[in-house]
Amino acid sequence: MRLLRRFLAGRQNWIGLGIVGIFLVIALAAHFLSPPDGTNIFYPFLKRSAEPEEQQSSPQPPSRDHPLGTLPHGFDVYHALIWGARDALRLGLIVATGSAALGMVIGAVSGYVGGSFNQFVLWVTDSFLAFPIIAGVVLFRSLLSISMGSGPAADAPSPIQWLFLTLRLDPVMIALILFSWTRYARLINANVARMKALPYIQAAKSLGAGSGRVLLRHLIPNAISPAIVLAARDIGGMVMLQAAFSFIGVDGGSPWGVLLANGRAWIISPSGNLLEYWWVYLPATVTLVLFGIGWNLLGDGLNNLLNPHTVHRKLW
Repeated sequence: MRLLRRFLAGRQNWIGLGIVGIFLVIALAAHFLSPPDGTNIFYPFLKRSAEPEEQQSSPQPPSRDHPLGTLPHGFDVYHALIWGARDALRLGLIVATGSAALGMVIGAVSGYVGGSFNQFVLWVTDSFLAFPIIAGVVLFRSLLSISMGSGPAADAPSPIQWLFLTLRLDPVMIALILFSWTRYARLINANVARMKALPYIQAAKSLGAGSGRVLLRHLIPNAISPAIVLAARDIGGMVMLQAAFSFIGVDGGSPWGVLLANGRAWIISPSGNLLEYWWVYLPATVTLVLFGIGWNLLGDGLNNLLNPHTVHRKLW
């Protein structure tokens, strides 16, 4: 409770909690805020096919039926923002949790074992750090398309395709996890390598504690604080990275990124006015920025809470 009170004492923590809470409420209440029409095959986009074709070819301004206007071809901006919050939270939480768990296990085990094994793991970690994430995204998209096969057996999903469809995974999510664990591994590895020589760890070993117990009960709980801070910040960062991939056409998994990509031709109107079609880029941009700011504020608050140097400085 004392840690909670200390966390809630910061104004920026309240702002971060408020922003993240708003996105959480939007994601949970998406069915009420923007109900699907039951025939929508463009999830999470809602296409207003009843509009005349000449109106669907260009963005339409906000109206009673479209609170934030429409993109070309009649896609509702408000509907995509609401349902995109659910996809953003899902991707951010899965990627941050998966990356943190993988990195903490690898970093803790290698730091505890030490020696040549630790050097090898750090070499592999540095290799992953040098590999660009966008190349990993392209690689996994290619592997998924190959796994779907062709010919008479094309209708039968392969094991890889079945796994992706069952878990609702996409290549960007897998690539982000497999190429983001390295920072967590580095953090935990350095902390465990430093802490394993401390007296209380030696005392636990002398009392008969095995390696697994020492790692799970003593080392990881005391070395995990920086990873928690990094994971909180990564939730917003990974969503913005996925939106960037969607915007440049590498992936179409981010509804907010797809909004920006589909409306980029109208950011500057034919008359040269930047604000004439403001709804094709401003709502999605503000949403992405607020999502990233909210999680970064939470990360900063957790850093101030869990960083012993910060706590010591505040106490004095």
